[in-house]
Amino acid sequence: MLGRLRDGALADRLRPGVVLPVLLAVALVMLVIAGALLGSRAASVGRAAVGDTGPVLVGAELPEDGSAGPPAVVLSPAAAVHPESAAVRDVLQRWTDARNAGDLAAYRETLVPDARVDPTTFADTARTQRVGSVVIRRIDPVAGGELVVPLGFVTTQDPAVAPPDVRVPRLCWQISAVVETAGGRPRLLDPRPGSQLRSPC
Repeated sequence: MLGRLRDGALADRLRPGVVLPVLLAVALVMLVIAGALLGSRAASVGRAAVGDTGPVLVGAELPEDGSAGPPAVVLSPAAAVHPESAAVRDVLQRWTDARNAGDLAAYRETLVPDARVDPTTFADTARTQRVGSVVIRRIDPVAGGELVVPLGFVTTQDPAVAPPDVRVPRLCWQISAVVETAGGRPRLLDPRPGSQLRSPC
């Protein structure tokens, strides 16, 4: 009798209507734990990158003289194999040259038409800022004909026109630029939130 009750209770517990929700709940808990672990790992990697003031953030050796380094844009081997590498390098070289020359019209030509540019801020920054050691690390295609282009570079500037949280004369940058290729003329989109890391170097 007791055995039959136990068998009946066990059968009730193992019905699909009971087992399936329990399995789904366990799977959900496992996914949450995995997500938390991966998020923690990503955050620690990000903090390590921001804390590194050397070549890791840029992807190139830093000039020992304290300068930004040469203005020529360099393709990594991984970026060079992409079929759009020449066009991407060209737009980023023009972007670099325009910033170094303080040429607002040429700078606007490298951006999508509706990009936001404050002429006063551009002029104040360009007065002392120099961009160099630009390395295109990869070129990754995404939906809509856009390319995500992770790159590193160095800037030198008057600390007064550096970003407010890092008033220093030299900064190492790592950004994920987005290039729009529609119309056959690559142009840069406005930086997206969270797409830039910077650190004194």
